[in-house]
Amino acid sequence: MSVDEQDSRKEGGVPNSFGNALAWKWTRQMPRGLKGGFLTMLYALRAMAAASGELRFKDGKPIRIQDLAKAAGCREHDARRYLDAGIRAGVVLVDGERRRGKATRYAIPGEVLWPDWKAAEDYLKATARRRAQDEEPEGSSGHGGTNSEAGSSGRKGTNQFGPQRHELGAADEESVRATEARMGSGHSGPTGSGRSGPNNPGSSHGVSHDGADVVTQPPVVGGSSAQNDQSPNQDQDDQPFGRCEQCGHPLVRPGATRCSAHREKPTTRKRPNADRRGPVQAPLMAVVPTEPEPAAAAAPEPQLPQLPDPFAPLRLCGCGREFRDRGSAARCPECRTAEREEAARLAAR
Repeated sequence: MSVDEQDSRKEGGVPNSFGNALAWKWTRQMPRGLKGGFLTMLYALRAMAAASGELRFKDGKPIRIQDLAKAAGCREHDARRYLDAGIRAGVVLVDGERRRGKATRYAIPGEVLWPDWKAAEDYLKATARRRAQDEEPEGSSGHGGTNSEAGSSGRKGTNQFGPQRHELGAADEESVRATEARMGSGHSGPTGSGRSGPNNPGSSHGVSHDGADVVTQPPVVGGSSAQNDQSPNQDQDDQPFGRCEQCGHPLVRPGATRCSAHREKPTTRKRPNADRRGPVQAPLMAVVPTEPEPAAAAAPEPQLPQLPDPFAPLRLCGCGREFRDRGSAARCPECRTAEREEAARLAAR
């Protein structure tokens, strides 16, 4: 859809004309540096403007700069910069005078043929706040660190790996001096000698020893053992290194008299209950072997019933049944079946 078709849909409305020009013309013409907060501010002005193009409410009061900043999603300081850049580009108008402490009435034009985007971009670059790391002292080379000074050259930095050293403030330095003064004993500081104070060797502070009274100290309860706070390991470390008494090899442990090859090995005492063996606990889930089950007797093979011979002579069994069989001593089929079942039952016992 062309720009002419967009304009022909709703004619006469300043916000509509401003929005069509912004969406279809200006966004394609403005440089890349303006397609950020500045472009968002223009869309916010288009959305909040009245039909006449003025940024005001229905009662005639102008819309405050705070409301414009919230609508554009930026800070109030940046909102003023964007509005001033729009004024220089010709896409934002000021109705009346701009006074401190009074809300300024802004407006959007109904038609702008040639906006000056270059002037808006130059103004935003000139008023942009520099970052803290970009601000460097004069004479630095761009690699400034904690030891950068005026007149030095080369790459300046701490030349350390890891975080840089924390710089103490005035309050921290006073606390450090007080801590170091408490660590000293008598009238001499930890780094001075004689009657010098802390951190100032050679200077005299306070009362001299000539005017001090001698006070008898009470005896310490606990004897010499309470006064000696050093452990036996510290006394052993203070002893000098020597040589082995047997081979003369230099020793690496202070206080030792022999090397590891000629050192007496400690005798190991045998424990009194070493030979005693405790009861052996049987496994809780022991598998008990069982006797194999006897093989089941083979079941007799089923026999198909034999059909009587229709041509055999008719005979009479001892049980009183008639049957046909060619043998003279034969019995009826029922008696023969009962005899086989009885024989199988006796064999299974």
